[in-house]
Amino acid sequence: MDIVSAKPSVEEQCGIKHHLIDILTVEKEFSAGDFVFEATKSINDILSKNKNVIISGGTWFYIKSLINKEALPECRINKELREELSKLDNITLWERLNRLDSKRASLIHPNNKDKVIRSIEMCVQLNMPVSEYKRKENPKYNVLYIMPDIERNILYERINKRVDKMISLGLKEEWRKNKEKYPNNKILYATIGYKEFFDSKLYKDENEIIEKIKQHTRNFAKRQLTYFRSNKEIIPVKNIDEMFRKAEEFYEKNDD
Repeated sequence: MDIVSAKPSVEEQCGIKHHLIDILTVEKEFSAGDFVFEATKSINDILSKNKNVIISGGTWFYIKSLINKEALPECRINKELREELSKLDNITLWERLNRLDSKRASLIHPNNKDKVIRSIEMCVQLNMPVSEYKRKENPKYNVLYIMPDIERNILYERINKRVDKMISLGLKEEWRKNKEKYPNNKILYATIGYKEFFDSKLYKDENEIIEKIKQHTRNFAKRQLTYFRSNKEIIPVKNIDEMFRKAEEFYEKNDD
């Protein structure tokens, strides 16, 4: 999914070492707990070399799970169990979760099958109700949250140009190859830039598909901006110089 994810190019990765890129295929599910497990190993390796860590991303829940003081339960994905559970109907699944953890079950609708399965999986691995799990504390990290404070019209213009570039790099062909290689994969169907091609019958031509990719990406960015700007932990910066200035101020306060 190189093009659709705007993955850093090989040339860009030569400038500074990147981690957790190309570690799985779309056949393998990857939970927040899996991300925390893998990312923590990389962070420890980087810190052991007395280097600073840059976490770059947009999925706030994963980032907060990684650096939050209270760690997620370390429950890896159990493919065999998930396959077994997926064959059951929603009500049977929910009732099974209710027997394992009634408090957790009361918070999840029976139709949210993925979440019910994940909850059962966690109860089985922990050998106890998830709701009773006492979270362990992570090592404390000194963290500076920074976001680019881009005017919305400029951001939207960049998004439109980015989609045009993705198309020119072969986005449609990448989608076609992945669709054939991984048929009925829910990750592909849910990805902006792919799902519009899956839904091509809803649109009159390819130009409209491209416009829908731009629109859906802008909508997603708008939701992110709204959330990030409401979060007082995150410092908006106008440019690179301001970013370095904020970083220097942060390190002066946390040089211990």
